[in-house]
Amino acid sequence: MNEQTAPLDLTIAETALERGDYGQCLEQLTPLAEARPLPDPEGARVRLLMVTALMGQGRDQEALTICQLLSRSGETQLRQQARQLLTILEAPALDRPERWSMRLPPLSIQASGDAAPVSSRRRRTRKPPPPPPPPTGPTRPPALGFAVLVAAVLLALTVALSGCVRMQADLSSPAPDRLQLAWEIQSSTDQLLPWQQRFDRTLQTLRPDVTVEHPRPGAQRITTAAMPSAAFRSTLTQVFQLLSASAGIDLPEPRIRLVERNWLVGVQQRLILQLDLDRLPDLPGVDLALGLNQGQVNQTLRSNEDINLEASSWRWSPLGLGSLVVAVLLLLSLLLQGVRRRLGFGFPELPS
Repeated sequence: MNEQTAPLDLTIAETALERGDYGQCLEQLTPLAEARPLPDPEGARVRLLMVTALMGQGRDQEALTICQLLSRSGETQLRQQARQLLTILEAPALDRPERWSMRLPPLSIQASGDAAPVSSRRRRTRKPPPPPPPPTGPTRPPALGFAVLVAAVLLALTVALSGCVRMQADLSSPAPDRLQLAWEIQSSTDQLLPWQQRFDRTLQTLRPDVTVEHPRPGAQRITTAAMPSAAFRSTLTQVFQLLSASAGIDLPEPRIRLVERNWLVGVQQRLILQLDLDRLPDLPGVDLALGLNQGQVNQTLRSNEDINLEASSWRWSPLGLGSLVVAVLLLLSLLLQGVRRRLGFGFPELPS
């Protein structure tokens, strides 16, 4: 009796179960299960391990029978474990897709131990030849209607794209040795074109001193401050480079000369602008106009032309005019004193 109630050493069976050797596990547990009846707690432990081993071998029916007996055990923990296994065993079997399994091809082993060579070439199934292409007949010239349609489309595109952009620039000299540029770009679509938007952003980033306004939809007004001629040439060069990069056109750089002659009371100015448009490609739909001194001289620009504009102006000098007035007043004072002496009044005297 003491031998039956002594705890069993199930280490060998548990080790075999952990490494997946279910056959050895059952060999160890079967004699112990026969020696220990089910009411014995140790017998219940032995049968619980047997259920796991039987499930590993795929003998679900035998495992189900033992689980049903264990589910009526008096030990609570053992009964719960048996019911959990019983739930798994009574669950319906699901079909496993074939793509979840990997099948190895059968290998024929010769007597010498070498595997028979497997032909890597597969027989190609012969497919029926494709049907011959339908006959197209001789090539024919396009009909008159097609030519008329193409001409109408091209004419419509030409009319739609004509006058897409109009550029009006005015170069003026508001003061001696001062130059200023007012430039307006107008899109006929009443919306800024993509290159206008790029030019706007780049100009505001790199040259914040240049004013960019939008007086109307699709219009840009670019105005520079009145600055010395040397600084103006540098600014104009950078503005033209930014415009060329934004529009993707190699624009020629204008040559500007401001010739001034100081006559003390004013300055005589000659503003000369030269522009070589020989390398400028023909731009359909773009109207270019250039003016000097706020419209004193205007000219429409065309490609393959040499532009030479000149405007003359006179700028009064406030300092020179003031000096002239002082000189005239001084001369008038001397003349009045001479007349006074000739009349016998002499020089003014202090009262005695």
